[in-house]
Amino acid sequence: MLLQRRLTWSSFLLLRFQRSTNWAQTVSWRVLDWGNTPMTLFRPNLQVSDLTIFRRGREVYSERYHAGLNIIRGENSSGKSTIMDFIFYGLGGDLLEHQWRESALLCDTVTVGVKLNGRDVTLQRDVEQKASQPMRIFFGPSGDALNSSGTGWERYSFRRGKSESFSQVMFRLLGLPEVQYGEANTKITMNQVLRLLYSDQLSSVEKLFRNQPFDDAITRQAVGHLLLGAFSEDYYAAKLNLKAYEAQIKDVISRIAALTRMHGRDGHPLTEEWVQQEYVRLQRELDALNKQIEAIEEEVFSAQFEDRLSLNDQKETYARVRSLQAEIGETREKLDYLELEAADSDEFISWLTKKLDALHESKMVLDELNALSFEFCPACFAPVEGTEVEGACSLCKQASEKSQVKERALRLINEYARQKQSSLDLQTDRQRRISDLKAELVKLTELWEQAGRHYTVSLRTPTTELRTKLRSLNREAGYAQRELEELAARKSVVAELKEAQQQRDDLQKKIDHVKAIIETSEKRDRSQISLARRAIELEVLDFLRRDLERQSTFVNADSVNFDFDGDRINVNGESFFSASSMVYLRNSFIASFAVAAANQSSFSHPRFLLMDTIEDKGMEPERSRNFQRLLHEKSSAAASENQMIIATSMIAPELDVPEITVGDFYTHQNRTLKISGAG
Repeated sequence: MLLQRRLTWSSFLLLRFQRSTNWAQTVSWRVLDWGNTPMTLFRPNLQVSDLTIFRRGREVYSERYHAGLNIIRGENSSGKSTIMDFIFYGLGGDLLEHQWRESALLCDTVTVGVKLNGRDVTLQRDVEQKASQPMRIFFGPSGDALNSSGTGWERYSFRRGKSESFSQVMFRLLGLPEVQYGEANTKITMNQVLRLLYSDQLSSVEKLFRNQPFDDAITRQAVGHLLLGAFSEDYYAAKLNLKAYEAQIKDVISRIAALTRMHGRDGHPLTEEWVQQEYVRLQRELDALNKQIEAIEEEVFSAQFEDRLSLNDQKETYARVRSLQAEIGETREKLDYLELEAADSDEFISWLTKKLDALHESKMVLDELNALSFEFCPACFAPVEGTEVEGACSLCKQASEKSQVKERALRLINEYARQKQSSLDLQTDRQRRISDLKAELVKLTELWEQAGRHYTVSLRTPTTELRTKLRSLNREAGYAQRELEELAARKSVVAELKEAQQQRDDLQKKIDHVKAIIETSEKRDRSQISLARRAIELEVLDFLRRDLERQSTFVNADSVNFDFDGDRINVNGESFFSASSMVYLRNSFIASFAVAAANQSSFSHPRFLLMDTIEDKGMEPERSRNFQRLLHEKSSAAASENQMIIATSMIAPELDVPEITVGDFYTHQNRTLKISGAG
C-alpha cells in the first residue's frame, strides 16, 4: 500500500538523485524519509485491496484488505474458507465443479481490487461451476470499476486462443515472463502460480501444490523455478527468439538446397561469377552465329532472290520488349509499395517500443511522486499550509485525478504491447514478399535487356521470309538463344540464392548470440535457484525450530529438502510425521517461500500467500497462535511490502486488532456471506 509521506526539501533532492542515478537497474522502488523506515516494493508484487461478492446485483460481502498480515477470523463453518476460495478464484485460480461450496454457488459475481506492482487493477469473474471461466479486467481501482456502468471493462479468456488470455495480461503487468514448457509448449497460467501460493483445506497435506486433476511433474517444476527467479526476461526472450530463429534458418537452408538442386547445372556452383562467365560465352557464340547468318543472307541477296521484306520479327520483338517493360513496372510498383509499408511499419514498431518504455517510466514516476507532500515551499522555504481537498497537490492545492492517469497508462501499455506483436508478425510476412519481388525483378530486367538487344538487331537488319527460315533452321543459334533466356532465369535464382545465404548467415549470428545469452542466463539461473532454495530452507528451519515442542525432528531440524517435480518436502530426510505436524510443515514451506521472496529482490514470487490451513488436522490452539505470531513478525520485518491472508478460528489475542484483522468475527448467525439479505 502506498502511504503518503511528508518530506523535507532535502529528502526530496536525495530521492531525485537516487532515482536518476539508478533508474534502469533498479528492480524495486524506495521513498526515503528522514526518521522513517524505507518502504520498498520488490517486483513482482501482488496485493488484494478489496473483495466484493454479488448476488442478484446486491453485495453479500465487501471488505478491504491491507499490506502485511490479514486475518479472517470466526467460528468453524462460518464461511471463512468460502472467502478464501473466492480470493483464489477472483485472482485467476480454477475451481472445478465439485470444489464449489453450496453458499458460494448462490452468488453471481466476484470482484477483486488488486495492486499489481503497485498499480490498481480490478478483476471480475462470474460464478460458474464449469472450469476455465473467463475474466473481465478494468485498468483502475475497484471504486471506479464498479461505478463505470459496465464501460471500460475488457474480457479475456482463461486460455490463449486467437486473443490474449487474462494470465498474459496479469503476467505482463506483474513483469513475469510467459514461460513455455514441455513438448507442447504449454504456457504457465495464473492458476498454476496460485497453486503454490494457496494452502487450502481440500489439498493433501503431503503435497506442496494445491491439488489439481491431470497434474504433472514438468508443470510443477516450471512453476517452482519461475517463482524462484530462474526465468529472467532476457533468458525467456532469448529462448523464444532461438526457437523462432531455428525455425527460420531451417526454412532458409531448405530453400537454398531446393534452389541448388533445381537450378544447378553440370556441377557448376550457382554464383554471380559463373553466371557472368556463361553469359559472355553464350553471347560470343550467338554473335558468331549471327555473323554467319548475315553472310548467308548477303549471298542470297547477291543471287538476286526476289523475296518480300517482312517486319514480323521487328513487331514480335517490340511487343516482347513492351510486355516485359510493363511487367517490370508493375513489379517495381508492388516492391516500392511494400518497401514503403515496411519502412512505415519499422517506424511504427519503434514508436510503440518507445511509447511502452515511456509509459512504464512515467508510471513509475507517478507512483513515487504520489507519495510526496511538502512541508516547506521549495522556492521560499515558507511553511506549506494543508488542504482539505483529498488528492489535491500540497503546493498548488489543485485537485488531480491520478487514478485516471494510472488507468489510461495501464490500458495503453496493454494495447501497445498487443499492437507491437501484431506489427512484428506482419513485418515478417512483408519482408518475405519483398525478397520474392526483388528476385522476380532481377529476372524480368535481364529478359527485358535481352529482348531490347534483339530488337536493336532487327531494326538494323530487317529480315526476309527466307532469312527467317534460315534462322529457324539454325538449331545452334536457337539453342544459344534459349540458353541465354534460361540464364536470365538463373540470374534471378542466383540473386535469390545469395539473399538466402545472407539470411542464413545473419540468422546463424543471431542464433549464436541468443545461445550465448541462454548459456549465461542458465548459469545465473542455476546459481539463483541454489541461493533461493537455501533462503527458503533457512526460513523453514526457523519456523520449525520455533514451533512448540511437539515434533522432535522439527526441534532438531538441520536440513530441509523440497522437490517441485516430486511435490514433496522432508526434514532431515524424514517425510512422515503426525497429521498436525504435516500441516505445520506445509504451512511453513508456503510461508517461507513468501518471506524469503519478501527479503530478496531476485525472486519472481509475487510476495503473496493465502492460507486456510492454520488449524487443520487437529492443530492445537496454542500451536496455531504461535504460527500466527511468527507470520506477523516475519511479514512486518520483511524488506519489501508483502501480503499474507489467513483464516482462523483461534486467533492470537494480541493479533485481534483492526490493523491486522479483516471484517467481523464471523459466527453461524453472522456469516461471511449475507445471503439472506440479498433477496
